[in-house]
Amino acid sequence: MSKLSKRDLILKSIIKAYLDDNSPIGSSELGSRMDVAMPASTIRVYFKKLSDEGAITQLHISGGRIPTIGAMKHYWMDIFDGVDFADELLDINDDISLKILADTHDVYMMICAEHEQSLVEILNVNDRFLVLNFSKDEIVLKYDYRVEKFLHNLGEVGLDKLEFICSQVGLSELKRKITELKRAKILFCENEILAYKIFQNERYRTNFLTRMSDGLNFTPIFADEYMGIKMRVKFCGENSTMVCAGSVYSDYVKLINQIREVA
Repeated sequence: MSKLSKRDLILKSIIKAYLDDNSPIGSSELGSRMDVAMPASTIRVYFKKLSDEGAITQLHISGGRIPTIGAMKHYWMDIFDGVDFADELLDINDDISLKILADTHDVYMMICAEHEQSLVEILNVNDRFLVLNFSKDEIVLKYDYRVEKFLHNLGEVGLDKLEFICSQVGLSELKRKITELKRAKILFCENEILAYKIFQNERYRTNFLTRMSDGLNFTPIFADEYMGIKMRVKFCGENSTMVCAGSVYSDYVKLINQIREVA
């Protein structure tokens, strides 16, 4: 592991202090909390340098410093760099403890059973209904020969991709049915009101799970000051996908560790 420069050490210390206390910190207090002895005068020099770089900011002229949103994003990218969130599946069996953790850390948390499956068969029922048979589920639509022809031309398409296509071509009934099918597979959800604050717009809010990649996600899925982590978990014995989303100033390392310990 390479040795941190004074600049990086001070910035990391500011971030850790803010994650712990959620309050600005001054040079003297930061010096007393750092593992490496460093005079307050030196720290103040780097405070000025970090402020000029846009890595920290001062809420009040006489107050301490806090990390900026940009600094927090870089911090989380460094923390989770190379982490394979599918490498170690979190085994979650206690939904009450999970709810408490979501509320304590003020994050939106959602766990969904694995829903990705493919369209394998299209049945025309007396020109009255279309029955779409997927790998695990089925969807029934009012018959429309144009929809039938369109779906046959798509072939064996996945559910997520089909939902996205429906958004593009205006197949509102099928998109609504797919959304309902996915909603039925939600196993756990907490702080849903927070979700209305953290997503950039309605388009992403309704399709965020499909649009999120595994691991860290920032804009455009989330508004600038928010972020989310998508990971594979085992929830009550069932292979699932979990999303934790909230402020860039929430402590996601502590959250994940506490989930591992108690949930």
